[in-house]
Amino acid sequence: MRVVWGAASHVGMLRQQNEDAFVAQPDVFVVADGMGGHNAGEVASALAIQGMRDAAGKGFITAESVVTAINAANATIHQASGGPTDQRGMGTTLTAVVPLAATQSEPQRVVVANVGDSRVYLWRDGALKQVSSDHSYVQELLTEGYISAEEARMHPRRNIVTRALGIEGDVNADSWVLPMIKGDRYLLCSDGLVDEVDDEHIAEFLRQSADPQMAADRLVAAANENGGRDNVTVIVVDVVDEQTVEATPPITPTAPKRSKKSLAAIAAAVLVLLAVSVTALGWYARGGYFVGFDGKGDDAPLVVFKGRPQQILWFSPTVHFDAQVVRADVFPALAEDIDENPTYSSPARAKAYVESIRDVVEEQRETSGDS
Repeated sequence: MRVVWGAASHVGMLRQQNEDAFVAQPDVFVVADGMGGHNAGEVASALAIQGMRDAAGKGFITAESVVTAINAANATIHQASGGPTDQRGMGTTLTAVVPLAATQSEPQRVVVANVGDSRVYLWRDGALKQVSSDHSYVQELLTEGYISAEEARMHPRRNIVTRALGIEGDVNADSWVLPMIKGDRYLLCSDGLVDEVDDEHIAEFLRQSADPQMAADRLVAAANENGGRDNVTVIVVDVVDEQTVEATPPITPTAPKRSKKSLAAIAAAVLVLLAVSVTALGWYARGGYFVGFDGKGDDAPLVVFKGRPQQILWFSPTVHFDAQVVRADVFPALAEDIDENPTYSSPARAKAYVESIRDVVEEQRETSGDS
């Protein structure tokens, strides 16, 4: 058996830099979510990825060899965090999927390893299961039964991790060894995905997307559509066999002859279908919500529109909510993202997104006033 994969990463809708990093190659798949001030998180995650890539080049033989590589990456980051001031205290989560070759005594296996709250899921036989266990404050509350899974997703301290690479000289990585089974699909992701997309919808995207790259792209897009409050990185890894499936030759149907009565019936049916299509098109054109600027200048207000970003026939989008923020208030990079008109399935999600931008703008105004 072998693996095929797809990977995608995005800065999100509010951040200005991407502190996530990843590696996706046949012998190692890793997602790292950096943390720390300034560029420190970006440095920590990059060091973690480079360490795992280098270790893969020497070869992974057992789960212990994967954990050893994680410990080595931790030591490298911890040592680097004692250098420049802006790197002090930097750290990163790390979650990994490592395929192991068969040996004389063992079949092909998959090692899953984790430190922090980036996750590995397994999609098998139509069911989604989280393999890794979050090392976080909220996970401890969930394990003890103090909060529900839904409350954990929205908890204000959900991003506080209890383990991370680089914080201490030693780190305790969890690891699991699973059999490599044809048809299995592994999902690695940073918390930027799970904070915005719940497990039920993650499972739906994995079910609907046969191609792993399409699945990765759609999951990242969904996280951004639902708010994109953090960087988001996704790797989808499929276990397949070595055989290549031959394409089925196309079948050319033979069209039967139609009578005049049949043609008249078809024409009537076409007219009915056309009327239904126009009605459906109107419903589609007015359905959905998207965020954008109502105008082109610096004073253009940030609003939630009802409808579709592109005008369809005579159906134009209308303003549903005004965030009381103008383009000049928004970071240029974020304004460019908003110009792409991110779409949302509900007005509440779209409103929450623009309100989060408004909160940042108001905080900046207060800071400037205090200074």
